[in-house]
Amino acid sequence: MILDTGRENARLKERLERIVREKRISHAYLFEGPADIDKEAFARGFIKGVLCPKDLGENCGACSICNKVDHGNHEDVHYFRKDGLSIKDAAIESLQEKIKVRPVGQRNIMVITDSDTMTAKAQNSLLKTLEEPPGDALIILLSENMENLAPTILSRCVKFRIEAQPETTEDDAAEKLIGMALSGCRFHELVHEAGDYVRDREKAWMLLDSMERIYRDLAVEKQDGTCKYSIEDLCRNVDHIEEARLRLKRKMLPEYAMKELLLAMTE
Repeated sequence: MILDTGRENARLKERLERIVREKRISHAYLFEGPADIDKEAFARGFIKGVLCPKDLGENCGACSICNKVDHGNHEDVHYFRKDGLSIKDAAIESLQEKIKVRPVGQRNIMVITDSDTMTAKAQNSLLKTLEEPPGDALIILLSENMENLAPTILSRCVKFRIEAQPETTEDDAAEKLIGMALSGCRFHELVHEAGDYVRDREKAWMLLDSMERIYRDLAVEKQDGTCKYSIEDLCRNVDHIEEARLRLKRKMLPEYAMKELLLAMTE
């Protein structure tokens, strides 16, 4: 049986959104996935869903809170990373101090990246916090191999597996995004689907090329009477793509240029 990993991860996202909507958020989660999976990006999506004031369960991708989480400067979200080859006790001590501070907003959120590299001493220290986290604090562990974590740590976390995504080309991504936009999907859904094509300048250029080619093909099909979308909508989106090109040429950050494009595509 071949696993449709894209669909499996979409189901996981839907499950997490439902957990937030139903206010069943646990105090600790562990997301495990291969080394080449951007687990931090997945965690950010979950965190935005928890904190976003606009869409309970989903993140709008546009409000000040979502933007702060995306840019890593939200006052209540803290990351703890490896020092050398492992996460040492000092990092967990820092976590324990920060988690006691009253949050600016709803709750403190602590993210431990590469949590499976924690030393035995660090894991023992963290265990005390996992047993009795203060207030509504949320602790997220990201791991490549949860087997490296102590059973006592694992037993106190809700565990999820993030599967490797099948490799897609920019043509695949462009076709998916255009289909979503034309079918009425919302801005934050397009941003989530675009992934690195929003953040990486070179990938953004390639995506724009593919998108423009697809829109022009659709315009030709429209002239032949085989496309259901209006020529006005198709031409307008080609104009939006050209505007995004100009923004990139003017050295605008790709994230801003591409998000403006995706927002225009939903209007």
